[in-house]
Amino acid sequence: MRRTWLSLVALVLSGGLAHAGSFTLDPRFTHDDFASMTEALADVLTFPNLATATPTGVAGFEVMAAAGGPQVDTGSNWWHLAPHANTVGGVLVGQRIILRKGLPYRLDVGAQFGNVMGEKFWGGEVRWALMEGGVVSPGASVRAAYSRLQNAPVDVEVAEAQIVASKGFAIVSPYAALGYRRVFAKASFGAPVPASHSADSGGWTGALGARVSVLHLVRLVGEFRPGTQKSVFIGLGVGL
Repeated sequence: MRRTWLSLVALVLSGGLAHAGSFTLDPRFTHDDFASMTEALADVLTFPNLATATPTGVAGFEVMAAAGGPQVDTGSNWWHLAPHANTVGGVLVGQRIILRKGLPYRLDVGAQFGNVMGEKFWGGEVRWALMEGGVVSPGASVRAAYSRLQNAPVDVEVAEAQIVASKGFAIVSPYAALGYRRVFAKASFGAPVPASHSADSGGWTGALGARVSVLHLVRLVGEFRPGTQKSVFIGLGVGL
């Protein structure tokens, strides 16, 4: 796991969104393969928190480079039939740029633009702080996020709603989140005549993370998402 974190840090510091070219769905793909791949892709596409519950403020903004995704079974059938799939320390990695801006009334909006398996994805987020937090009290917020992998061999949509709580301690601010996620996917593949396939799933999600601020300008964030496929994300950003 330590090697995985170091590799993700290197990806973030590289700052690029590599595009390796489109992947294709092998005619031998089955519906079960499609469902398994969809869950892995959804874990990558999900808009990671990588932020505390504290509102950014009207004058605040943030630009962050991030990388991460789920641990995958590289011995599974779908993995061998996806030619552009590769891992870093056993993690299927998606790279992304995250932009956030503070608005009045303790609102924050964000957008992400990323790449996974040679395909581009995008997403949006809105957060509202229920409690701003202080020296003693924690912060709390609710957030809703949506991401989509589009114009690819498979179309995947991910929608998530969460409650986030955090507490600041000097330069370190740990946070936790709990919510619910829905995943919708569709594709056409098969031989000799391609058939339409779809997947629709939902379930509870969670996240644990910590944010380190340097001079209130530079932020390094790590996030772990438990579940059937454990995910890790790391981000490096700047902002006010």
